[in-house]
Amino acid sequence: MLSYHSGLIADCHPDEQLAALHHQGRETIRATRGEGAVRYPWGVQHLTISYVTGEASSDDAQRLLRRVRPSHAPLRIDAVHLVDVTVDSKAKAVTWEHLDAIPLGGG
Repeated sequence: MLSYHSGLIADCHPDEQLAALHHQGRETIRATRGEGAVRYPWGVQHLTISYVTGEASSDDAQRLLRRVRPSHAPLRIDAVHLVDVTVDSKAKAVTWEHLDAIPLGGG
């Protein structure tokens, strides 16, 4: 669990399969929608738990999260969702429009 100036995130590990899925998705979008459709910087695979828009302490949230057991859990992904994300820095808001879903796996 990491606390940053922008919120709390949990890194995914092991993340090789998730990174491969992420890479393939970005390449597919790039091939069909162009380079401008994948401008968001790609970093370490993670789950965002919260965002903050001002100064705040993450102590209480981190104390509660440390109590969660088991501290690691498997992640199952059964679909990839294509969303159009818009960031409004002035309003400090992130919005998205769901465009489509691609099911993964069998049955």
